[in-house]
Amino acid sequence: MLVSVAGCSTILDPVQGRGPADPAADMAPELLVADPVEVAPGGVVGLTFPGGTTRGVLFVLERRVGSGWDYQYDLLSDGPGPGWERAWHAVGDEPMAVEDIGVGGIGPDRVPIPDVAEPGAYRICTGNSAPNICTPIVIGS
Repeated sequence: MLVSVAGCSTILDPVQGRGPADPAADMAPELLVADPVEVAPGGVVGLTFPGGTTRGVLFVLERRVGSGWDYQYDLLSDGPGPGWERAWHAVGDEPMAVEDIGVGGIGPDRVPIPDVAEPGAYRICTGNSAPNICTPIVIGS
C-alpha cells in the first residue's frame, strides 16, 4: 500500500457548494469493485481497485433518482490501513475537513454505509481523485 500525505482540505464543490460529487464520474466497475454489492444500512463495503488506482480517503455515496444520481453522503475510508477511522457525513451538514492523501494498491478500502440510508440503488464514487470513478451497490432494508 502506498500512502502519501499532502495536507488537509474542506470538501466543498466550488460550483454546487455541496461537496466532491461529480456528475460526470464514470461507472467503472472494472476499476472499482464493491464487496458486498448488497449491504444493509450500518454495514461496511470493501472497495478494491484491480488496477491499483491511486485515490484518496474520500468517497461519495449517491442514490439513483430517475436517470440521474443524488449526492447524499461523504464516506471516509480506512484505506491507509490500521488506525484510520471510517466515518460518514450527510450532505448539507457542516463541511468537514478531509486529509488530502494518496492511497495506492488494490485495497480493500472499507467505507461505512450510513445507518440512516434509505433502501435503494446507489453508487459509490471516488471523491477526490482524477478521474472520478464509480461502482454500483444496493442498500437493502
